[in-house]
Amino acid sequence: MMLRCLLLISLLTIIGCVHRGSLTPPQDVLEHQRQLQNIGDWQLTGKLGVRTSDESGSASLKWDQQATRYQINLSGPLGQKRMIITGEPGSVRLEQTGEPMQQAKTAEALIKKSVGWTLPVAQLAYWVRGVPAPKLRITHFQQNTNGLLDQLHQGGWIITYSNYRDHHYNGLTLPLPGKITAEYKDVRLILAIRNWQLGAQE
Repeated sequence: MMLRCLLLISLLTIIGCVHRGSLTPPQDVLEHQRQLQNIGDWQLTGKLGVRTSDESGSASLKWDQQATRYQINLSGPLGQKRMIITGEPGSVRLEQTGEPMQQAKTAEALIKKSVGWTLPVAQLAYWVRGVPAPKLRITHFQQNTNGLLDQLHQGGWIITYSNYRDHHYNGLTLPLPGKITAEYKDVRLILAIRNWQLGAQE
């Protein structure tokens, strides 16, 4: 149960609204971010792992984003229960196998109700695509030799990117990361992405 909560927290812990002292990403990164933000629908599949000082675990991940609505599926050996997180403006729902559905107006409220902790809402939708989250303070920014995001410090998290692959959408070639590591204190979140799909599913 504790490990399932850690996965949920790690998945949803990603936003803030602090502007003071924030670095400005280079123009090429801003353009990359603009191109990706113009894609309202996308999907990814992969594996999400969490390591702490005394526990570790993993689960299969499927994320389906449709404009402002999303559904995140976590399934596999972790806790032997499937978790489905569905969100849209003003409503977030958590379903777990064998447990009552939980619902709240925001992800912060849902986390508070689920695990008793108050944490900021996820901007992982930006981070998984290799771009900084908007309106979130940037304290460090590093590009690789290809000009893509290599390491980012935002909101107390250290996010490291690797295994970029090119994906094509409407005549554009957009590099997207295949592996993301996010660290905050003693929590280490590892996301290995097997497949990206840009645009609505056919």
